[in-house]
Amino acid sequence: MTSPKLSYEIKQDSLNMTPKVTAAIWIANLNSRLALYSLTAFMIAFPLNFFAAILWLLGPLAKYSWFLQLYRLSVAFTLCSGFVLFISLFIFHRFLAPKRNFYYSSLANAKVHVGLTAYNDEVCIGNAVRDFKSNPQVDKVIVIDNNSIDNTYQVSLESGADLVVTEPISGYGSCCQRALAESAVGLEDDDVIILCEGDLTFSGHDVNKFLAYLENADLVLGTRATQELRETHTQMDWLINPGNQIVAKMIQTRFWGTRLTDCGCTYRAIRVGSYRCLRSYLMVHGNYFSPHMFIEALKLQMRVIEIPVVFRARSGESKGVGSNKIKAARVALQMLGLLYTA
Repeated sequence: MTSPKLSYEIKQDSLNMTPKVTAAIWIANLNSRLALYSLTAFMIAFPLNFFAAILWLLGPLAKYSWFLQLYRLSVAFTLCSGFVLFISLFIFHRFLAPKRNFYYSSLANAKVHVGLTAYNDEVCIGNAVRDFKSNPQVDKVIVIDNNSIDNTYQVSLESGADLVVTEPISGYGSCCQRALAESAVGLEDDDVIILCEGDLTFSGHDVNKFLAYLENADLVLGTRATQELRETHTQMDWLINPGNQIVAKMIQTRFWGTRLTDCGCTYRAIRVGSYRCLRSYLMVHGNYFSPHMFIEALKLQMRVIEIPVVFRARSGESKGVGSNKIKAARVALQMLGLLYTA
């Protein structure tokens, strides 16, 4: 049986699309942006409307006619933005979104390379390498040392890493991009790259989950939002977790049809052919690389699936956002900047 075309092959065929098909895709993208802007307007207007109602009910401003007029306008704006959001997602999208069936391609004979990012992870990189090396599905483990000042490089080698590379450009995104590039060396398009961090927050056993779902997709993302698979005392606390999910749902609204609950999880798997189509679009070197990668994949109409993964408390000091709320807010704004320009 002949398998359907991969998403990236469909994207490459777009040069031969008729004006009618091109116009349909443009209109569908315009509608998805309308949904995102309507959601944004609703998220701003609803709390303002709620607080205005409290002030009105408490009485201090109820006697002013101008306040009553503003309150009525606020209610009308909230209802209109909610109505437009509903129409865009549940009516327009039904007729405008491109139709496609599921995709299946066996990965039974695929080679799997794991790229681990590392920065001052001397205390944990050894166990992380051994964790992934113990999985019989994994062929190679490659560690990218992002200018560590401790013994991360040496410990990685001693722990059995097949390759340890130093990435001179500092930054989470730089390290991830180098991990993807080095992991793709020597692989065919039907092989697999696993991207993960070397700080023991993730489990090498979850590679099997990624491979199972990658049979139906181009890119499989991990999510740390599943409480049943998350240790206590991780960085996904009372604020980071819901904040992460809110941003993820805003991205989901822009690319309606793809379920997302986590926009900052490094752990992911991608077909090598999909990566080679995507890599020229990867530009971000900072901490918001994670959503940048899958937003670019969604723009290329790749099939993107999210699955729950085990998430453990970090070994050693956090080098990313961690539990720093100010840094997390700054990264969230950068993520939203990516989204609104997508």
